[in-house]
Amino acid sequence: MSEQKSGTTTAPTTPVTAASANDSDFNDDLIKKYPRSNRKMTLEVEAFGLIADSSNQEASQSLHISPYGIEFHATKEYAEGALLKIHVAMPEYWNLKQKFVDYRRVDAPAKMKILAKVVKSQEVGKRGKKRVITVQTVNMDEIDEQVLKLFLQEG
Repeated sequence: MSEQKSGTTTAPTTPVTAASANDSDFNDDLIKKYPRSNRKMTLEVEAFGLIADSSNQEASQSLHISPYGIEFHATKEYAEGALLKIHVAMPEYWNLKQKFVDYRRVDAPAKMKILAKVVKSQEVGKRGKKRVITVQTVNMDEIDEQVLKLFLQEG
């Protein structure tokens, strides 16, 4: 902790990182205690960046999922505070989404997209090759949020 002088008074300042500033206000119970959040869903996870490279995608499965975030298994290590693009494969996704939209599509999408921030990453197992990653939802289409809520309710 360092001190800065402003005028005649001395004000203490603490270096703030992006991870420490935002992690303290997120409670992972919002994910784990959400009704029927333990539905297993297939995920495709990749780090968010300017270069779209599908070779860095990792297939995974959710442990808990809610509109607030996702907890899933991963083999890659993701730093806390990193942004991830997550594609969630949901059964009957387009049929559920049609209840909320008034347009039609030629193709029937099977996945919804979520942008999420890594909140926690912990090793699981004896060898430490598998990790449990907890992410907080940063950006999600509001219709997709309603579809996810409906999917979890109908469980």
